[in-house]
Amino acid sequence: MTIPLRRRLRSALADLVLRALGAVLRRMRWPRVQAWGSRLGGLAWHLSRRDRHRSLAHLAIAFPELAEPERRRIARESFRHLSIHLVELLHCQGRSTSKILGHIEVQGRETVEAVREADRPLLVLTGHCGNWELLGPVFQSLGIPLAAVVRAPDEPRLHDRLQALRRGFGTQTIDRGSPGAARQLLKALREGRALMMLIDQDTRVEGVWVPFFGRLAYTPVGAAKLALKQEAAVIPAFMERREDGSHLARFLPALDLPPDPTAATAAMTAAIEDQVRRRPEQWVWMHRRWRHRPEDGSLPPAERPRG
Repeated sequence: MTIPLRRRLRSALADLVLRALGAVLRRMRWPRVQAWGSRLGGLAWHLSRRDRHRSLAHLAIAFPELAEPERRRIARESFRHLSIHLVELLHCQGRSTSKILGHIEVQGRETVEAVREADRPLLVLTGHCGNWELLGPVFQSLGIPLAAVVRAPDEPRLHDRLQALRRGFGTQTIDRGSPGAARQLLKALREGRALMMLIDQDTRVEGVWVPFFGRLAYTPVGAAKLALKQEAAVIPAFMERREDGSHLARFLPALDLPPDPTAATAAMTAAIEDQVRRRPEQWVWMHRRWRHRPEDGSLPPAERPRG
């Protein structure tokens, strides 16, 4: 497929900006990096009218009991958080794991160690919470190789940049929906890798309708099916940024999943919802989580005709 010239130029410009920004950020200390990210997020809040409105609409669905000013505060902080997330990753590129881990506290590592001692396959359940990419160096510090199932970005240059970042963290990337992805998933588990899967977005994959903040949301079912078939331990793991600029990695007890994939997906989604409620300003509220509805007759993403 031929990529339009305008899109190629836009991609090249974005890559150039990220390279330049990364070169500047890598010279800065951690607090200043985060201050820059906060300012960029404040600017994005004012400029991104569509995403601002979407975030406020989604927060009204999730937290109808909150006053509008509080929902607006959470949405604005979410923009700041995601911008800090970006500049942190640019700052971390090329840095040693030990330096990155100096900003991270780990809770619940004994949960992961118990699964490893039992020699069970390990599926790490997470979502787009906190700086989720930093789970890579956390697993590296635990001596456990990690494979992450992700949706490849539409921009090839950005995809390559993220791939390089994850390799630096010791994380293998498996592009969801790519040829051979299913074989790579099984191979990763057979090789003793922890397999990290994010299931908190409405994407073009096989899914089921389960509650998310009291409203049915189309949710990937592959993680539940894989965990049940492989008898894997499913451990929820979440990153969250703290007020002092450091990060907390939380490993929760393994989920006791029901045997039905839809019910299992609901249980996994409930664990993610608990984390979003815990730190609502650190989730991606601009994502159209409820864009497809089971009652409106629209086809789920995995079943829509392409192109």
